[in-house]
Amino acid sequence: MAALIFVVVLSFLIIIHELGHFALARWSGIEVEEFGIGYPPRAMKLFKWRGVLFSLNWIPFGGFVRMKGEDPDPKQSPKAGDFYHASSLKRLAVILAGVIANFVFGILAFTIVFGQLGIPQEIEAPRISLIAPDSPAQAAQIPTEVNILGFKAGGDLIKTQTVDEVIEVIGEYKGQEVILVTTGPCRGLVCSESAIEYPVYLRLDEETPENQGSMGVAFDHVVYIFYPAWQMPFRSAEYGVKEAFALGQLILDVLRDTVVDAVTKGKVPDDIAGPVGIVHQAQTSGFFEQGFLSILSFAGMLSINLAIVNALPIPPLDGGRALFVLIERIVGRFRSRWLEQYLNYGGYIILMAMIVLITARDIWRVIISLV
Repeated sequence: MAALIFVVVLSFLIIIHELGHFALARWSGIEVEEFGIGYPPRAMKLFKWRGVLFSLNWIPFGGFVRMKGEDPDPKQSPKAGDFYHASSLKRLAVILAGVIANFVFGILAFTIVFGQLGIPQEIEAPRISLIAPDSPAQAAQIPTEVNILGFKAGGDLIKTQTVDEVIEVIGEYKGQEVILVTTGPCRGLVCSESAIEYPVYLRLDEETPENQGSMGVAFDHVVYIFYPAWQMPFRSAEYGVKEAFALGQLILDVLRDTVVDAVTKGKVPDDIAGPVGIVHQAQTSGFFEQGFLSILSFAGMLSINLAIVNALPIPPLDGGRALFVLIERIVGRFRSRWLEQYLNYGGYIILMAMIVLITARDIWRVIISLV
């Protein structure tokens, strides 16, 4: 199921990408010959609209837009309606339209998600979010959605304002029973001012199950705030834009580190995964089973990822094609087209080799995890 969801989401995002190219090509006066859903070979012709053939193809993900004169003979002059007959500014807009479409969709997806979940707000206070089963916290009937104010050990209150301070105190009193002091129930950033005490035993390391702490609690670092209904669309859109740009910057940082590691160490970082790795991680974590908002959030992240990667100035990505539009202004159209054709071939070979290597590594990791 995870693989199917991934393919559907990826296909949807690629179609959005191609719709960006399609819309700007029509606006620029460039004739679009075919809009394909999926990749060739062609399965059937769906319909024709304003001279554009819409087709369904056998490879069931992705899509493409075939524009008139997009791959011409460099020695021939372009005709009206050809891709290369349009001005360099219009061609640049058409090339980058797919990137913009993916980025805008990412913002829209985040806006919808935050509109439904609330606006994330970081908190420093140690807010209890989860109680582990059969833990001292469960035995003491400590509730969730309360802040820890501190601990009483020997009668004195040791105040804790952060999670790190809580961990420090627990480490000091392991193997002893202490009094945990919490607020009353919290809602958003506001907590009841009443202080409630819970006697609780702090387990020693040898008594503590794997992936649990001495007390058996987990903490929230973020709470979700709901504002008045008329404000939520604007606040969620604002946060969606911030999240999209922050994610874009993070992706660029990861790509930079990947290139540095590949050049200096001769290897791809372990946390880089291809489609197989992404599907496996999502399946093992149950990410796609958490509902529509979880899938939409994933689609938004993947859409921003596609936008950033496609914007890189590397042939044959959109960023590389845009770069050649600028190079054309310097070296001339004939030399630019000739150079672009050869570099595109080389770029395709390198990209395909990287995809094969990363996919092979992902498959090996999946096999190892199943053994």
